[in-house]
Amino acid sequence: MRRLAFILPAVLLVPFGLAAQPVPQGELTSRLVNLPTHLSVGPATLQVVFTHRFSQTADDAGGYDLLGLDSAADIGIGLGLGLGEHVELEIYRSSFLKELEGSVKWTAVRQGSAFPVGMAARVGVDYRGAKGIDERWSAFAQLVVARRIGARLDLFLVPMFASDTPTLENAANVGVGLAYHLPRGWDVAAEAIAENRDARSGTLAWSVALNKRVPGHAFMIYLGNSPATTSDLLAGSDYPGGFREGDVRLGFNLVRRFPE
Repeated sequence: MRRLAFILPAVLLVPFGLAAQPVPQGELTSRLVNLPTHLSVGPATLQVVFTHRFSQTADDAGGYDLLGLDSAADIGIGLGLGLGEHVELEIYRSSFLKELEGSVKWTAVRQGSAFPVGMAARVGVDYRGAKGIDERWSAFAQLVVARRIGARLDLFLVPMFASDTPTLENAANVGVGLAYHLPRGWDVAAEAIAENRDARSGTLAWSVALNKRVPGHAFMIYLGNSPATTSDLLAGSDYPGGFREGDVRLGFNLVRRFPE
């Protein structure tokens, strides 16, 4: 994974001599799976996001519990608002640790004929409201670098930093992602976030997903090992209770935008 974190920037940034491929409207939203993309939701647009991660792994659940579908789940709901073409405000709440996340994202560059990459900066705070938590506040920052290769493939590099995660005072990490766009509004997405070397139980977090887009909606079926959906837990790689690299959990994301 660490080698991938060094290789992907070259993939994103080296082919400057090739003609840039503009990103078609609607193929990408402001969120990939758990990581942000470089795009905002759009001017005067309200976006509602639901995330659902089943707590039991498919291996532990087996067929009796339908690969985890009978288990409890970590549920998140978020609201995003576009302010002009380049700024997005978001508030998101996860049932895990009763965590509330507020953020602002600025799309600095949109990939097109004049720019070979897209770039955005996202900053925010997390508040963990569950009982028995000693360190409740965390601040985070993310940089998103995006590159479209050909007509269908988008690549993402997301360096990130968070302060005061559940076990770390400062956590730096890097995430990589891709989205491959298929005909008829289908996408395949994947993400990997490196294990944080400073975390005692740091583990590579991975996910793959199948996404279906229709006007105003996107529905994503998720497979991954980590239940984490908030920025502090992604950067710290120190999800309370831990997870294993070989775990497989089911889940989904549901996105609705008004208007579209």
